[in-house]
Amino acid sequence: MTGKTKILIVDDDLNSLQMLEQYLKLKDYEVTSCLTFRDAMREMNTGGFSAAILDYYMPDTTGLVMMRAIHELDPMLPVIILTASRDIKLAIETIKEGAFHYLGKPVDPDELYLNLDNAINARKLAIENSRLKHDLKDKHKIDTIIGASGKMMDVFDITIKAARVRSTVLITGETGTGKELIARAIHYNSDRADKPFISVNCSAIPESLLEAELFGIEKNIASGVDERMGKFEAADGGTLFLDEIGDMSLSTQAKVLRALQEREVERVGSHTPVNVDIRVIAATNRELEKAIKENKFRQDLYFRLNVIIIPLPPLRERLEDIPDLVDHFIKRFCAENEFEKKNITSDAMDKLLEYHWPGNVRELENTIERLVVMSDPGESELDELPVNIAIKKYEPNTAPDSSEHDLETAVQNYERKLILEALEKNGWRQNRAAEELQVSERSIWYKIKKLGIDTKRVKQTS
Repeated sequence: MTGKTKILIVDDDLNSLQMLEQYLKLKDYEVTSCLTFRDAMREMNTGGFSAAILDYYMPDTTGLVMMRAIHELDPMLPVIILTASRDIKLAIETIKEGAFHYLGKPVDPDELYLNLDNAINARKLAIENSRLKHDLKDKHKIDTIIGASGKMMDVFDITIKAARVRSTVLITGETGTGKELIARAIHYNSDRADKPFISVNCSAIPESLLEAELFGIEKNIASGVDERMGKFEAADGGTLFLDEIGDMSLSTQAKVLRALQEREVERVGSHTPVNVDIRVIAATNRELEKAIKENKFRQDLYFRLNVIIIPLPPLRERLEDIPDLVDHFIKRFCAENEFEKKNITSDAMDKLLEYHWPGNVRELENTIERLVVMSDPGESELDELPVNIAIKKYEPNTAPDSSEHDLETAVQNYERKLILEALEKNGWRQNRAAEELQVSERSIWYKIKKLGIDTKRVKQTS
């Protein structure tokens, strides 16, 4: 390995080939020279090239044919086409076919260096962009979202189905339940993943500015208003996420409805429609059916949005997910702050499980971040919870009636029976029982304590 930038040159003219090779070696490039298409393809199979320079007219082929074959092996390899012809149509054709640039012969070395440098930088950017897109897709894979409770399993099931189709989606749930996380998961697991995901918080933008934000502004020389693209146009080909759509005025709702129906928008100050190809995912923490009855939300827009509905449960209704969420957040914030691994104490975990979580997962995330960053670097156990969580016990909004209590008791008895059977079958080893029941060790430990199973008998190591 030389560490030099590797360039492929293909030209049937030996003099031209040698001159190009000489030019490039002066700039310390590693050069591979080929007189034929066959030799070039053999070299391409070795890989490692940062750019290719191809003569257009070859005895056995053309530069376009070679470029197509090269791009079959390396789609992001920039190709510069050379030819003695000054045919403008040919130059345009090569660029349309995917060439990075077109240079005439004899080649001007300064022009060659400039274009080759630009081509190599463009390749680096393309590779980095591809890597970032891949990382985004990995980050937003549905199976990376934390949650093993029954309610979250239902959410994941609908999310997977929603990602496969192009219908509009309405995500409902309290503030902090992760509505945008689900919206991004749908987008990055769909066929629109390589296109933009544009998020607009309808409640955070003043109503007087929201229309321009969504639909854009047409340039007006007389008034001095500059042209501005709206979010609908910016999301073309991708997904537009309208967060807190329930806070949108009726007049703006009407324009959103028209955009969904007609697949076109009109900028503020214009009467010329602009076609848009977008998927809309909306979210709200409001009861839209109630808002419709109060004439605060359009029923026709509701029906247009409500093709697929994903209701997100509040954290207090999926307490069994808290241990896994806590573990995830501790690992993340320790990594971000370059701390050694930390764990939360059992007493602190008990208090987290007893708390009502009005701010849902977002409140839990902020709590764990504070817990981590305020701890001493050498401290391995975390237990300094905020006073409101350390003291305040679970406070349900409404007390369950007797039928709910009976159902809850029946469910707990069944869970207790399943866990006891799994523990006894696996010699009271927590990890093996968790594996059999397909839950995390933290989740089963939470259940063991909640259901009053004798913790002294449980073996927490294999």
